[in-house]
Amino acid sequence: MKYHFPIETERLSLRLLTPEDLDAWSVFFINNPQLYFVGITEEATPHVHAKKWMDRQLQRYTDTGLGMLAIIEKSSNKLIGQVGILQRDVDGERFYEIGYGIIPEKWGKGFASEGAIRIKQYLVAQSIDNKVISLIHQDNIGSQKVAEKNGMHREREWLFEGKPCYIYRQDL
Repeated sequence: MKYHFPIETERLSLRLLTPEDLDAWSVFFINNPQLYFVGITEEATPHVHAKKWMDRQLQRYTDTGLGMLAIIEKSSNKLIGQVGILQRDVDGERFYEIGYGIIPEKWGKGFASEGAIRIKQYLVAQSIDNKVISLIHQDNIGSQKVAEKNGMHREREWLFEGKPCYIYRQDL
């Protein structure tokens, strides 16, 4: 399985991440009070966090053909976040998760919802699965709202990497 492009919305263009995106993605890790929602708890420079994150995504492309994609804002042609499909194991069952993250200066403009909705449409059009989830930290109200705008409902509580999360789900 692998992504087929173009994947776009009115304001956004999605594409594979490349090593050249490292500096632009480093901004996500600067003055971001919500890093613990995505599992970042250790101290490191934004560049180190971004490199680790990018390496994980590039490895996902190799392993599964899926992973987080760069969100490019069409009006500025700049990377403003990431959205994509991740394979997850939840209690022994494989799911496809819609994940998303937006750099802080672009929060509150609807980009996460727009990207997540488009990725769900893509998942349906490509017949990837008949269900989709998002794993969201219990304190991450903004991401919970994105999942709800994307037609998902809170299914249950679940511990993800030791952190209290909700599983948002939609059967397609």
